[in-house]
Amino acid sequence: MYLITNAMKNLVRNKGRNILVAAVTLAIIVGAVVTLTINNAAAKVIDEIRLDLGSRVEIRQDFIEMHQMGLDGRTDANYISIENFKSYAESSYLSKVIFSADMYAWSGSFFAVGDESRGKATRTNDDGKEVLVETLKLVSTSEPGALPDFGTLREITDGRMFENLHECIIGEQIARLNKLSVGDTITLRGAYATDKNYTLTISGIFSDATEEYLNPWMTAFGDFHSQNRRNEIITSFDTLMTENWVTNHGLDINTEYFLKDPDDVGKFEQEVRSKGLPVTYNVAINQAAYDKVTGPLSGMKSAVMTFMLVTLILGAIVLALISFLAVRERKFEVGVLRAMGMERGKVAFGILAEAVMISVICLIIGLGAGSAVAQSVADGMLESRVAETEAVPERNVALFAGGQAQIGDGTAGYVPESEIQVNLSVGTIVQIIVITLCLAALCGIIGVVIITQYEPLKILRERN
Repeated sequence: MYLITNAMKNLVRNKGRNILVAAVTLAIIVGAVVTLTINNAAAKVIDEIRLDLGSRVEIRQDFIEMHQMGLDGRTDANYISIENFKSYAESSYLSKVIFSADMYAWSGSFFAVGDESRGKATRTNDDGKEVLVETLKLVSTSEPGALPDFGTLREITDGRMFENLHECIIGEQIARLNKLSVGDTITLRGAYATDKNYTLTISGIFSDATEEYLNPWMTAFGDFHSQNRRNEIITSFDTLMTENWVTNHGLDINTEYFLKDPDDVGKFEQEVRSKGLPVTYNVAINQAAYDKVTGPLSGMKSAVMTFMLVTLILGAIVLALISFLAVRERKFEVGVLRAMGMERGKVAFGILAEAVMISVICLIIGLGAGSAVAQSVADGMLESRVAETEAVPERNVALFAGGQAQIGDGTAGYVPESEIQVNLSVGTIVQIIVITLCLAALCGIIGVVIITQYEPLKILRERN
């Protein structure tokens, strides 16, 4: 008990030196609290995004790779049977599947938004025949609730979402242009699969606040009315399949396969390859979108951990130097205690007790101060990194083949994660305690090592 009481008195006796030690220790602890809470919060959000985006696997024609290999035409590409797409969905690695496909189309019964030719523009197809240019896109999905932008930028304003076969929804602009209303019937014809004809009943009309083009630069190269989102006619995947599609020729299939475990993407690819998936198709997560969403968080996580590492190293060096000088100044005190018969272990315990007391006080203050500023620091860092990410332009790629298309770099519609909730969790507190004990041990052990090198008489003789 005497050793602890004496250690507490020494904190006051040597307050100048101890305040310096406490200031350095407190700075290290506050820095560790801020960086670890931000790091752990960022890691949690990244893991949640990984379970979402990292579990979504797409099987799509790799147009960018084909372009680089000089395989832009469909001559060297392979179509996949619709039955194969469905067989891939039977994999035991999957939790669910959302079938979706787009078909470029034109109509003789109504016109596309922005099409001044009124659907009469022509082009030459792969067989050298003169055909009408596609001005519309028939978008289909097996899960209406997963349609992008609905609930935010798109809302049903009249009627309802499609529920039955041969029902569809259209945008307000195309409805006003053609004087269409709920209950009216429209007809569509496939632009590439010219034998596919659809007669659809309008079940709903939606408002549309999305950008007209995912890549506005496309308008500079011609009238890509089929890429204008105002010209999307949305229906069910089952409705699209009523025209007896055998392969995906003339379809842009964007089917998403959701893995139970994101790490099983390799196993899933091996399985679908064994079922005949051609090498001209990719089996992968949307890495570009994943990187865009998690990029600011990953960058912030890396920055705070680097800062903490540098702070710990520099702080430990400063503390070690202060402790070394402090113990040398207290050699006479140590010599007197040893001459009075106090064992080395007890002297060492007293020095360790002082270091622990200082560290505990700094720990209590540091936890409160660090948690108070962590959220504002995280918000500031994340905001700047999101701004940097958004300043990077998307890759303006537009590749078309056989009724399929790949536009942009796959990041359209995805935005960087811009919010993070920083909390001081139990795990973080344990990590801070460990760091604090290590700092206390560093200060104490240096003193112990030094005092064990001297005999009491030698210390007192040097003092004289």
